[in-house]
Amino acid sequence: MLSRCSQRFAMLMAEYNQSIEDGKISVNEAKRLLRETVALQQILIDMKLHLEDETV
Repeated sequence: MLSRCSQRFAMLMAEYNQSIEDGKISVNEAKRLLRETVALQQILIDMKLHLEDETV
């Protein structure tokens, strides 16, 4: 799961860099990047909760 998360983060950063090359991010690009960011945050929260459950 961690490697998948790392890959998604790397793809997100690549997309972000590509989006800002022209100095602007379109509304659609911003929405897509935000959706992916929220999805990654949810994965990290789930991982944290799972780890906390294992330590209890």
